[in-house]
Amino acid sequence: MRELIFTKPKDEKNNEQSEHQEALRHFEAHRDIFEHYARGKANVKPAPAGLDTFAFNLETDDIYLNSRFYQQKGLSDEKTTFATLHEIEHFLEKKALLAEKNGEQTFSRYLVRIESSEAYRIMDNCLADIRENTAVVDKTDKSYANLEQSIYKEDFFPDADLSNEPKHLQLSQAMLRESRVPEEQCKVSSEVRDVINQLQAIRAEDGTSLLEIIAHPSTPMSVRLKLQDKYIWPKVEALLKKDQKEQKKQSGEQGDKKQNPNKTFEDAYARADKRVPNAVPTVKEKEAFKKWQETHGNLLDRADQEYAKTLGVEKEDLQKYRLLADQMRNIINPETNQSIIDDLRELIARIIARRKKEIPAPRYPVEEGEDLVDPVELIARTKAHDFEPKAWETYDIRMQKGQRFGTVEITLVCDRSTSMRGQKMTEQQKAAVLFMEALKEFSDIAQEESFTLEKPLEVKSEVYAFQSSSDDARPLKVLSDDFSEKERIKVTAKIGTLSGSTTDFVPLETIVQSLNEEKIKLLAEGEIKKIVIVFTDGESDDSARVRQALENLRSKGVIVIGIGITEDGRLALDTYAPEARLAETAEKLPSLLADVLSEHLADV
Repeated sequence: MRELIFTKPKDEKNNEQSEHQEALRHFEAHRDIFEHYARGKANVKPAPAGLDTFAFNLETDDIYLNSRFYQQKGLSDEKTTFATLHEIEHFLEKKALLAEKNGEQTFSRYLVRIESSEAYRIMDNCLADIRENTAVVDKTDKSYANLEQSIYKEDFFPDADLSNEPKHLQLSQAMLRESRVPEEQCKVSSEVRDVINQLQAIRAEDGTSLLEIIAHPSTPMSVRLKLQDKYIWPKVEALLKKDQKEQKKQSGEQGDKKQNPNKTFEDAYARADKRVPNAVPTVKEKEAFKKWQETHGNLLDRADQEYAKTLGVEKEDLQKYRLLADQMRNIINPETNQSIIDDLRELIARIIARRKKEIPAPRYPVEEGEDLVDPVELIARTKAHDFEPKAWETYDIRMQKGQRFGTVEITLVCDRSTSMRGQKMTEQQKAAVLFMEALKEFSDIAQEESFTLEKPLEVKSEVYAFQSSSDDARPLKVLSDDFSEKERIKVTAKIGTLSGSTTDFVPLETIVQSLNEEKIKLLAEGEIKKIVIVFTDGESDDSARVRQALENLRSKGVIVIGIGITEDGRLALDTYAPEARLAETAEKLPSLLADVLSEHLADV
């Protein structure tokens, strides 16, 4: 049987060769501009024959430029040059991300998200384009700013009417076009316009808008991703769900069959890609990242190995802890619209502020006050006929005293029974990381500020776990005001191993035994506040012993809260009543722990 060999027609080959030669000409004609723009942070090179898009090599810092990509979309020579600088900026942003701590993990998660969700990819591309274009305009001159506006008005978005597109795409694309052509407002649905107005209302204390922060050239890609994930993606996702419902209604589809939005809106996404072209396909980004990992990734791995050895922990446990800590920081409290760890930080700051001594706080400078702090300025301004110079200092008493507690002791009791396998174990680890990070920070701040407090505050913590073994009565971390990184990593690793059943009464009885007469007296006098939080996903092996331990602890002034995990832990609501909570799903456990800590630390 003869092998069939397909070859391209001669005319097509000649056309490709001609286009490649034109791309080389464009590169050579503008080489100086490209190299000057890269400023040694990247090696600009012409794309080789056969490469129809832009490409980059993160391992060697090479970026391959190809004018064909934009010229085939009808862009002029000058506009293609602007677009090429835009692609260099994309590369520099990703390169900088990989140089950050945990940049590899951030970039890896980013690639997964843009590959799995077309809606997310297009939103990210629109927001990234705002940032890259802002950077190009800032680094060049007004002629490039004019070119950019022309590109969006004449080439990419000649029609500002987006009202016929799915609403989630209207939002992403309108944000892009309106940021680049601010004098023209896109036509979108009233619902989308309301969302745009809501996003525009989000501003920093100095009045800088959210989009201005995202678009600023100095904003790292990691921060941009966090901001868009926190504020913008939830809006896009909500509109996407509404678009899916409308699409389902229009098609007459019945039942609860789950849609794949990538397929449902395939045509709309193709139209979006024409308006917001992506010069480096996701598959090419993944290939470049994989090659980078083969060298730089190994270096990072070796660095982790050496650091783990210094700490005295396993490298895998160190990396797992970092990953969980990163995931924990992304958990948002819907009531405050910020991360739960930031909520706890604000609570800690308020607690410390309430306990500050009444110390004169200087306000400087003012026209007149108690003390002359700048006599030279006074003389100089007086000679200039300014008889009210700001050369004085005045004082303002603003701080108030806090509560009487001198020590806060918080104990976390974790469930290591076999029924915790799967998502429940991971979320418990994440909640434990939240607990350890927050209390470590609380303890450190309390120690640092001790000399400024009306009554110094000591924050102590400990961790137990139960799994029907002799280890139940021994803390994974003993009660102290210190929580080293080594301890935090080892605790997280330990509660990631499961065996046995629900012997929650053993740690509780151990805590009862630790209460000597002196501590009981301090609890009664309000000098110590002691909180015990127990996680459990099932019925206790001996509920009567648990209730007896609870009665002993609570009668001595100890606050004990039981948190049941999923419906399996619902019996904890009865066993630990009246202080009991239920995390209906494992994913809610970290947020519920944050709520419990906030509630019971509020009066410290």
